[in-house]
Amino acid sequence: MDIGLLFLIIASVIGIGFLGNYVFKKTKIPDILFLLLLGVLLGPVLGIFERSVFLEITPYVSALALLMILFDGGLNLKIDRVLREVPRGSLLAVLGFVLSAAAVSGLSFLVFDGLGPVESLLLGSIVGGVSSAIVIPVVSELEDFGQKSRLVLDIESVITDPLCIIVALVLIDMIIGGTGINSLTGQGISGVVSTFSVSIVVGFVSGILWLNVLRHIRGEDFHYMLTLSFLFFVYASTQILGGQGAVASFVAGLVLGNAKKVSVMLGLEKKYLGLAEKTKEFQNQISFFVKTFFFVILGIIITFENPPLFLYGAILTGIIIITRFIAVQIVSIRSGFSTMEKWIMIFMSPRGLAAAVLASAPVIEYGIPGTEIFPEIVFSVILGTSVVTTLGTIYIEHRIKQGPVVRDTEEVEFKGE
Repeated sequence: MDIGLLFLIIASVIGIGFLGNYVFKKTKIPDILFLLLLGVLLGPVLGIFERSVFLEITPYVSALALLMILFDGGLNLKIDRVLREVPRGSLLAVLGFVLSAAAVSGLSFLVFDGLGPVESLLLGSIVGGVSSAIVIPVVSELEDFGQKSRLVLDIESVITDPLCIIVALVLIDMIIGGTGINSLTGQGISGVVSTFSVSIVVGFVSGILWLNVLRHIRGEDFHYMLTLSFLFFVYASTQILGGQGAVASFVAGLVLGNAKKVSVMLGLEKKYLGLAEKTKEFQNQISFFVKTFFFVILGIIITFENPPLFLYGAILTGIIIITRFIAVQIVSIRSGFSTMEKWIMIFMSPRGLAAAVLASAPVIEYGIPGTEIFPEIVFSVILGTSVVTTLGTIYIEHRIKQGPVVRDTEEVEFKGE
């Protein structure tokens, strides 16, 4: 390919990523829709990029995306908020994930002969969590949406990204370390516990060590680049020691994002400051770059050789919304949430970057038989749930604007209900 054309495409991808993010803020249409469709246009439709080329680099881009997602998740997850302020958010995260993952995996096991129980669970876990990159910006812009319910959704979305990734990695370890359902017992579980113990210890110790380093380099130029190199080192060293580098990155991010809390918990006299706000902003820029290109790559590697898979993804979207409805109803018991707030919580079920990253990893990176159908199914689920979120949000805002919203002992009803 001509270098000029390549640079033109890179410029276009970044520009469309920025434009998609701008449109998202204005219209609440998720930017991932534009990026996925751009990838489809550049790959399967126009044939500008060959799928085989990107299949080779996908494992490396996936690893980078996983590292950035979980590190971001750790940085933004405030332990005291989760444990003390909003237990409902944690409950919704776990319950929503379990119900949707169970329903998706159960149906997939019945429909596809090539999927065993653990492989079916893997597909369920991949599409089990909502996307914080979509949910948090959308709910922050909604009018007449209570602070309590908004915080519940914020907490849930922050938790489920790392939750679905970690559970998926556990299942992948079970599959490649054993055979079928047998890997869920005995030696298989022991191996998984060992793997994640190593990851947690390495991530925690590394985070503490880096907090000490940050005390001395925090004001220096380019100190974030050194932090980024440290993150790569943590990932690589964890993999060498037999752990999961992505999980260690999450734990390290959790320590850095809760520096003051960690210093109090450990009884340390000095109070750690963690990453500066300017550094976190740069981290967001890097995450935007990785996210933009990964969604485009996902669109490029998608094939349309098996259209029924996209139909199945649409069916899974419906199942996810049904399980979401059940989870929200359970979590809302004695909560005081209004009808409007409950419906917003139901519609806030988009799948995003975590699902996209995990979609191709089982077949491309690990070569797990039967998982070659995952990318098309997950692609369809991401599109479907994003559309549901967009249309649901527009519908709710339209109903609110029809008339004054009446509050009565924390209860808000649509006009006419």
